Amino acid sequence: MTSSPTAQRPALGFAAICLGYFMIILDTNILNVALPDLRDSLHASIAGLQWTVNGYTLVLAALLLTAGALGDRIGLKRLLLAGLATFTVASALCAAAPSTAVLVSGRVLQGLGAAALLPATLALIPHLFPEAARRQRAALAWVATSTLAIAVGPLAGGLLVDAFGWRSVFLVNVPIGVVTVALIAISVAETVPQKATRPDKLGQFLAIAALGLVTAGITSAGSAGWGSLITLLPLALGIVAAIGFVISQHRVHEPLLPPSFFAHRQRTAAVLSATLMGFAFYSVLFMLSLYFQQARGWSAGATGVGLLPATAGTVASTFLFYKPLARRFGHPVMLLVGMIGSAVGGVMFALTDHDSNYLVPATGMVLLGVFSTFVLSSLTTIIISSTPAHHSGLASGVQNTARQAGALFGIAVIGTILNGPGFIGRMHIAAYVTVADLLIGVALAALALRSQSNQQAAEQPAVPAPVRG
Repeated sequence: MTSSPTAQRPALGFAAICLGYFMIILDTNILNVALPDLRDSLHASIAGLQWTVNGYTLVLAALLLTAGALGDRIGLKRLLLAGLATFTVASALCAAAPSTAVLVSGRVLQGLGAAALLPATLALIPHLFPEAARRQRAALAWVATSTLAIAVGPLAGGLLVDAFGWRSVFLVNVPIGVVTVALIAISVAETVPQKATRPDKLGQFLAIAALGLVTAGITSAGSAGWGSLITLLPLALGIVAAIGFVISQHRVHEPLLPPSFFAHRQRTAAVLSATLMGFAFYSVLFMLSLYFQQARGWSAGATGVGLLPATAGTVASTFLFYKPLARRFGHPVMLLVGMIGSAVGGVMFALTDHDSNYLVPATGMVLLGVFSTFVLSSLTTIIISSTPAHHSGLASGVQNTARQAGALFGIAVIGTILNGPGFIGRMHIAAYVTVADLLIGVALAALALRSQSNQQAAEQPAVPAPVRG
C-alpha cells in the first residue's frame, strides 16, 4: 500500500501521530493515581474501580483487530481522525460524569476511539518512512512516546488530582485531542485503501464476547467468590466463545485474525510476550497506586512522586540502553533479557510490606521500568520488521490487541485478588502472580531466540566436503 499523492510532511505528521498516541497512554497512567479519589467521590467499590479501568480496556482490546484491518480498507488517516474525535468527546463526558455508571459508559466510548486511533498510529509509520532504517528508528520513537507518557502520567496525574480532583485527568485530553486533529489534517496524506473486504462479523462478536465474559467472571469472583454462579457462568460462556473464535478463524474466507499470521515463530512469540507484559505492567501500576495511598496513606501527588523510579527506568532504558544493546545482541536476546529482569523486579514487590523501606519497591520499579521497555521495544520491532507493509494495519492491531488484552485480564485478576481485607497479604499474592506471568514470558522469549538460531543455521550455505585425491 502506498500513500496518496497529496502533500505529506513526514516529520510533522509523525510528531502529530506520537502526540495522539501519547494522549491515550497518558490517560491510562494518569487514571491509576486518581482511583482512590474517584472511589471516594463516586462511592465506588473495588469492582467499580476495575470496571472504570476495564470498560476502556475491554472495548479497546476487542476492537483493535477490526480497527487495524479497517484502516487498511478505508484509509489510515481517516480512521485516525475518527478515533481522535471520538476519544476527545468521550474524555469530556468522563470529566462530567455524575456516577460510576456514566463514567464507565464514557470509558467504553473512549475505548472505541482509542481502538481506531492506536493501530493507525503504528501502521502509518511505513507510509511516512518507506526506508527500512528510518522505519525502524520511527518504531523505536513510537515506543519512546509510550515511555514518556508512562513517565509523565503518574506525576502529572497526582498533581492534577491534588489540585483539581479526579475529573481533571480526563479534561486534560480535550485540548491535546483538538491540537492533534488539526496537525494530522494538515500533515499526513491519506493511504490508498486496499480492496474492499467483507468484515468478519462472527469473529468480532465472538472476540468481544470472550473478552467481556471472562473479564466479568474474574471481576465477580472478588466479591461473589469463585464458586458463585455469577462467576462460573460468564467464565464458562467466555471460554466457549474463545473456542468458537479460534474455530471460526480457520473457516471464514476473510478472518479477523488470519491463522497464517502466526506462521512466523518469532512474531508469534512477540505477540504472546505483548500479552504477558501487558498483564504484568498494568497490574503493577494498579497495585502500587492502591498500595501507596491505601496502605501507606500517601496523597495522589505523593503517589505520583513515589512511582517515579518506574518512569525513570523506562526513560533511561529507551534513550540510553536499548538501542546500543539491541544493535549488539539483537532484538530476540533483548526480549529474553527484558522478561528476566522484569520478573526480578516483580519479586521485589512480593517483599514489600506496609512499613518496608521505600528502596524495596523503588528497586522493583526501576527494574520493571528498564526491562519492560526492553520487552516492548524488541517485540514491536520484531512484529513490524517481519510483516509486509500492506499488512501493517493488521500487524499493529494484533500487537496492540495482545498488550491490551493482557492489561484487561491483569486488572481483572489483580483487582480480584486485592478485593478484601488484609491488603498487604493480598498484594504479596498479586505480586507472585505477576512473577509467574513473567516467567512464562521468559520461556517464550527463550523459544524465540532458539527459533532465530535455528533459522540462521538453516540459512548458512553448505560447506562442501574436501576433495580427496
